[in-house]
Amino acid sequence: MTSAGLVLAAGSSRRMGSPKQLLPMADGKPLLEVVVGHANQSKLDQVVVVLGAAADDIRSHVDLGRATVLFNPDHASGMASSLRAGLASLGEEVDRVVVLLGDQPDVDSSRLNELLELQQSSGLPAAALSFNGLLHPPVVIERALWGDLMSLEGDVGCRAVIRAKPELVAKLPVAGDLKHPVDVDTPEDYERFRPPSASPAHAPVS
Repeated sequence: MTSAGLVLAAGSSRRMGSPKQLLPMADGKPLLEVVVGHANQSKLDQVVVVLGAAADDIRSHVDLGRATVLFNPDHASGMASSLRAGLASLGEEVDRVVVLLGDQPDVDSSRLNELLELQQSSGLPAAALSFNGLLHPPVVIERALWGDLMSLEGDVGCRAVIRAKPELVAKLPVAGDLKHPVDVDTPEDYERFRPPSASPAHAPVS
């Protein structure tokens, strides 16, 4: 079964105040580089990163490894446009997609592989992380459900689909080893992940 990773990283980081994709994390690596690195190290056959706001700056400062880059000119309309653009870019040989958010540094390659294996072994068309029963990305979704994703509009993503159809989703329970929420949206979120030597979230990122 051919699997592609779709990293959504086109947002403008309004709540952070600066491009969160560039925030320094462990070893000084930018946040997006950490996320994409995990995807690149997983069993995914290909990885696509969808960029939008600050795309040129991000491409100049982030090592995306084997991942390919897709620019979403409609990124200001919300996450759904990046999801649609990413899905449309995948070839017919791709059987399933793993939708990852570009601000989830704690979701490592082993977790992604667990999700891939769970979805395939379950016989269900989707799999996702489960925090106390609440479904959360990253999400594995077979092609049969892509139509539901392509119909989304505005600033919504795959959560809307999996939470509307939980009976179709294999759930990977997550205990205390992974922080929740796993997204880095605000300076307060960043403080939970920021290495002691890194600049504060409100400082400009060069």
